[in-house]
Amino acid sequence: MADFLVLGGGFGGLAAAHELRRRLPRGDRVTVVAMSDRFFVGFAKLWDLAGSRPLADGTRMLERLEERGIRFVHAEVTSIDAATCSVQTTAGPISADGMVVALGAGYWPGHRELIEAGAYNLYHAPSLPDIHTALNDLTDGRLLVSIMGTPYLCPPAPYEATLLLEDRLRSAGLRDRVDIAISTPAPLTLPVAGPDASRFLAEELTAAGVGVFTEHTVGSIDPDRRTVTFQNSRTLDFELLLAIPAAVPPPVIHASTLAGPSGWIEPDRRTFATSAERVYAVGDCTLIHTATAQLPKAGVFAEAAGKIAATNLVADVYGGDRLTFDGYGYCFLELPGQRVATVAGDFYATPRPDVRLSPPDRASFSAKQEWEEERLNSLLG
Repeated sequence: MADFLVLGGGFGGLAAAHELRRRLPRGDRVTVVAMSDRFFVGFAKLWDLAGSRPLADGTRMLERLEERGIRFVHAEVTSIDAATCSVQTTAGPISADGMVVALGAGYWPGHRELIEAGAYNLYHAPSLPDIHTALNDLTDGRLLVSIMGTPYLCPPAPYEATLLLEDRLRSAGLRDRVDIAISTPAPLTLPVAGPDASRFLAEELTAAGVGVFTEHTVGSIDPDRRTVTFQNSRTLDFELLLAIPAAVPPPVIHASTLAGPSGWIEPDRRTFATSAERVYAVGDCTLIHTATAQLPKAGVFAEAAGKIAATNLVADVYGGDRLTFDGYGYCFLELPGQRVATVAGDFYATPRPDVRLSPPDRASFSAKQEWEEERLNSLLG
């Protein structure tokens, strides 16, 4: 009997665990270790924020993995020994014959400190109740959504949130009293999707009366004066500030031998193999270079990588076919009125990613809903 270990209970980890279970002999054991005991699709937070559906309605408990023949350990991974394919956790040590690392990403400490001074972390699910309270109290002033640094998780999400909140405030009859703006340190709204998609998004924001401030990196936040000062010396006041911190590798990754010069795991971008034998890495804890940027830190890519990594790990142990990632992927871009545009293409293409934007429509919104339902049902029932 062989043991296989998956670190992380997000998209990449769950996809890898299920693929391992599907391909391995019944007697082999698959274990998932995750610090959280639940799973939800990231964009479900937007629906909660917009008031269209509570996040709880799209949340599943990871203990359901046991029903699929996958052992679940609710614990934090405190150290990784890639050479021996073993880890230390708050539930004790675990060793295996092969491992997929999918521990996600954390938030840059400097940005966390700035947010604690006078803002809300737009991506932090436990902050949603407080954000709702702040939105309900918002009757005038400025709502500022600020991308604080790069890379950050789910590139379209800040813009989706801004447009959905604009629609929420307009429906509440407050739009003429509440100004809305979004800032980003990048030169385009969505560099990873290319100039056409960025231009489309900027036009949508402008048409909704949203101020767009590109090449604006947050320098400081004054919670008493309710102002943000950017590194270019511009200052913006706010009544409510929703911030998106830059992503950083988890400390346990940074401290491991798996980390590359960047601090992230930098696996083979086709197979997701690391420098350690029978150890693969997928999802937000990795840094994957493309011709002009990095592969987006998004669930679609983590899911694809998880399946490929699991397949190749099984081949390492038992032989058989191997898979490679072709660079193709897509992201949903949700707009008010239950419309969704899709950004899709070859993110590995050279000399630049070959990515196209499909115009938004309601059929794509239904497809997005179905996509979430299929994942929840297939991963956790």
